[in-house]
Amino acid sequence: MSDRCPTDRGSGTLSRRTFVAGGLLVGLGGAMIVGDSYAFSRTRASRVASVSTANDEAGLLGVAQVSSVEAGRDGQPLVAVTNNTATALTVSVSLVDPSQGTVSPSTHSLASGVSNAVSVSVAEGSATGANALPFEITATNDESISIALTRAVDVDAGPSLVRSISDRSRNNNAEYQVTYQVNGVSDFDSISVTFENLDLGWVDTVTESRTATEGVIEYDRGGAGNSEYRITFDVYDSSGAIVLTESVTDVANGSEPPGNQQPTDPDGPRLESFTVTDETVNNNTDYTVAYEVSRPDRFEEVRVTFTNTEPNKEWATREESTDAFPTGTVTYRQGGTEGDTYDITVEIVNINGIVVDSGTVTHVAGTDGTVSFPN
Repeated sequence: MSDRCPTDRGSGTLSRRTFVAGGLLVGLGGAMIVGDSYAFSRTRASRVASVSTANDEAGLLGVAQVSSVEAGRDGQPLVAVTNNTATALTVSVSLVDPSQGTVSPSTHSLASGVSNAVSVSVAEGSATGANALPFEITATNDESISIALTRAVDVDAGPSLVRSISDRSRNNNAEYQVTYQVNGVSDFDSISVTFENLDLGWVDTVTESRTATEGVIEYDRGGAGNSEYRITFDVYDSSGAIVLTESVTDVANGSEPPGNQQPTDPDGPRLESFTVTDETVNNNTDYTVAYEVSRPDRFEEVRVTFTNTEPNKEWATREESTDAFPTGTVTYRQGGTEGDTYDITVEIVNINGIVVDSGTVTHVAGTDGTVSFPN
């Protein structure tokens, strides 16, 4: 019988010696001794880590575990177990916290000298960090052997797609601005966004591809307003495989589709505060917005949108921008709008064109005073 066990990728083998963890404590004659956890160097989650010690041949139950797995991913290698005794063993593997996922196989019979690999499906939203996924291994025979030990592996945040679809359609024109951010794909290659019109056969399907992990993609098509679109995101790794995909359907009518999220930039710029001063007179709306931004790294500009929320007053909505840092002002003046309600939004844009922080206040033009964010 072969004493070699294939890796999960099928590209090479690990010897039987690799699977033996000499630090295991094994009880004989019905006694049970529980082994402590070991810490191992971090490797890619899909590759089995080699675990051995100077006296690894002493272990009756050989164990080789991966160093990390990913949250929200199914069927990942977790551990390989080798029976180094002269008798068959019944081996069970289970998660200490069952809510974190499932293992397969959870129980199996292992003949003498044979190795078997156990995989794990980690629940989305499972806790991440060092040793965040503890698991237990037990091995027994019908007579004198009883082995129990506990191990733990790191849990990395799995791949994720953060996207925001801004429906800017108007005047019978379909227009979209898509912001995307791909996280947790270590071998990321590209992302494609496909705009497919589901109602009008004469409208061509358009696919835009990018090799950056975050950015903005725009689409417009005259005469296609109020028709339905399917917008599909496909994220590819370096092998050309799709690792993430999502589709959203939306009628191009200016209303936002569900599921929008704002990308994050932990080390990027932040909106600290802003103040809106109302100096409206004689039915002429006059606003001044003074802002403060922190963290200059990756800062591009401040974008301020004055949205007139009154019916048939779309013409009074305007966007202004400035690259002044860390403080600056933006002004808005529009006649014939005193008494109208405005949503005033300040957005912080990074060098890739994505909004990484924002705040909004609502104000009725002509009521004087100031409005601040945060309140």
